[in-house]
Amino acid sequence: MTRTTVPQALLVGLCLLLLALGGWVWLLYTHCDGDGRESFGDKHEWSILQVLESRGRGTSISGLEFSQHEEYRILALPAVTGERIWIMLNPQSPPYYKQMPRTDYTLTEEQYWQIVRTKKPISTVDECLSSHVRRAP
Repeated sequence: MTRTTVPQALLVGLCLLLLALGGWVWLLYTHCDGDGRESFGDKHEWSILQVLESRGRGTSISGLEFSQHEEYRILALPAVTGERIWIMLNPQSPPYYKQMPRTDYTLTEEQYWQIVRTKKPISTVDECLSSHVRRAP
């Protein structure tokens, strides 16, 4: 029986290549500068909203609808135009406000407080929602 041996230099080279590749991936993942739109987490969060928007396109909505997707709390509500808007209430990657599609909407005071009290959006989302509240004169 003959024994096949792999040259030691080839094994060392392969190990160094794998180590360099791992280091590159780690640097890319942990040191991605910018506004966060390049991060893996951000792309994953937007993909959740894209799937929801695609599935809900063309369906009517008259009030607030809440759902949970993985660890994300999602709000669906009607836009001023009548179309369905999706807002992630607890994104974990910048930018910390994610809405799809980008169109205008209004909330009543009661709707705003219902969202804040029951779904506890992160502070950035809370501020954005608050800016859409239709206040009585």
